[in-house]
Amino acid sequence: MKDSNPQEAQVNSHKESSPTEQTVETTKTKQTEALPSRQTQATQKDQKKKPARSPGKQQDHPAPAEGQAKTWTRQELLKLFQHSSDVVLKSSFFGKDGEKEVVLIYAVGLCDTIMINRLVLPELASHFEQRGSFSRPLLSLSDSLTIEGFPRNPSRMELEEAIYSGILLLFFVQDGLLATLNICNPPRRTPNESSTEISINGPRDCFIEDIDTNIALVRKRMRTSSLHIENFTVGKRTRTRVSLLYIEDIVDPTPLETVRKRMNEIDIDGLYSVNQLEALLLQNRFKILPLVDFTGRPDFVISSLLAGRFTIIVDGNPMVIIAPASLSLIMKSPEDVHFNFSYVSFARMIRVISLFLSIFLPAIWISLMAFHQDQIPFRLMATISVSRLGIPFSAQMEMLLLLLLLEIFKEAGVRLPNPIGQTLTSIGGLIIGDAAIRAGLVSPSVVVVGAITAVSGVTLVNQVLSTVVSIFRFFFFLAASFFGLYGVILGMVLLVAYMSKLQSFGVSYLTPLSPLLPKDLLMSYLRVPWAYLSRRPSSTVGPNKDKDHKDGGDNS
Repeated sequence: MKDSNPQEAQVNSHKESSPTEQTVETTKTKQTEALPSRQTQATQKDQKKKPARSPGKQQDHPAPAEGQAKTWTRQELLKLFQHSSDVVLKSSFFGKDGEKEVVLIYAVGLCDTIMINRLVLPELASHFEQRGSFSRPLLSLSDSLTIEGFPRNPSRMELEEAIYSGILLLFFVQDGLLATLNICNPPRRTPNESSTEISINGPRDCFIEDIDTNIALVRKRMRTSSLHIENFTVGKRTRTRVSLLYIEDIVDPTPLETVRKRMNEIDIDGLYSVNQLEALLLQNRFKILPLVDFTGRPDFVISSLLAGRFTIIVDGNPMVIIAPASLSLIMKSPEDVHFNFSYVSFARMIRVISLFLSIFLPAIWISLMAFHQDQIPFRLMATISVSRLGIPFSAQMEMLLLLLLLEIFKEAGVRLPNPIGQTLTSIGGLIIGDAAIRAGLVSPSVVVVGAITAVSGVTLVNQVLSTVVSIFRFFFFLAASFFGLYGVILGMVLLVAYMSKLQSFGVSYLTPLSPLLPKDLLMSYLRVPWAYLSRRPSSTVGPNKDKDHKDGGDNS
């Protein structure tokens, strides 16, 4: 008996088969018994050669592993996806008398169901009316859609990866063939302007959570075959797609080979964060400073690629990893290439000064107030002394209280939506600062120092560096509270020594200062006019590579 109407079955309600399905399965069973497969014949031959086993020693046949290829049946496919309520298994019958059954398997929300009803089913009906069967070669449904048969019996892992990637799986029951049709339509958003890297003169598109779209945003700006893209799959369960991008005739092959090796050695259940991948790729597992840079803008990725760096794109993340990274790279903004060189050079110097103030200003102020009051001018000291009359706390406690309040406001501003968070940080800081002065808890001079420290930290481009600065600020504050300027100077020496030892995939973190590269020093912390920017940074370009360039990347 055949049913010409399509039958749909959800995998979570397939335990009770319809009469039509039972008739088809009974017919298949009889055909299988009449015509034994090659595998059954080979098994019988092996049993003749081997000695008979005792009845008490029966061997169980284990289920095939995830990566093991096997021949699939309709019931096995039902069993595979029976606990996935979002996977639909639909049987459709084609041909003159409905003798050809095709089982369509797809994931709701990831596969384009509209295209299935409007294009796939009508084209399959037309094909079976004309030819009557499906063969191994490709079957073109239209100019843009082609059914592809598996080159061999697929494994469980391959089927799961295909279904959960949004691919339509077709099982031709009478022919016993499995095929795929790529009509993926996963949820994705449009590349809009980045909310973390504001664009003024530059392009306003940014990376999104789809890896194919992100690669396309880079490829449309880099129309050359020298841009190589290598794909990896990380995570046993998530099977996250990761892409490594680099320009073959520019990048240094040594860090590139290191990344490939570490990427293949990753053995985890799931990858869902770029920070997680960063920690797995870097050998320095207890690092504090950021050893890679993150960006959500394709134009900054292009500039980095032209400077000899490589980028890593992780599926499901709108941020891209740029490496090798140095302190000079992390201090740069994606907007620098879109402004005049004089303004950019001035802005970079402001960022360096702001970095120094954000880390050391509270510590220097406390060391002067608590241990080295003779170094403060007399009139300024008199003003500060008058303003501190009636305050019950010491200078150290005042500054500690204010720094803690700044961090609380900063954390609250990050957790709240952008408009509310910015309002809370600014208005709340003003109100509480003024109230603290009126209540006699802190002096005006400490509030001024705290405000300068907070504003200086906002000028930092890299968000990870901004967080690390807060940690260093408390470290130097404690050193100044106990040892004065001697503690601050000792902390500076230790910080520079620590940074000089850091390396990002073989590149020194303080390059071009340590080791000293005079030719790269100017364009690392300043911006030279484009006409004079004729060479790439020596620290990232490999030997025997294209080191000369015109109008290339500015990231050194």
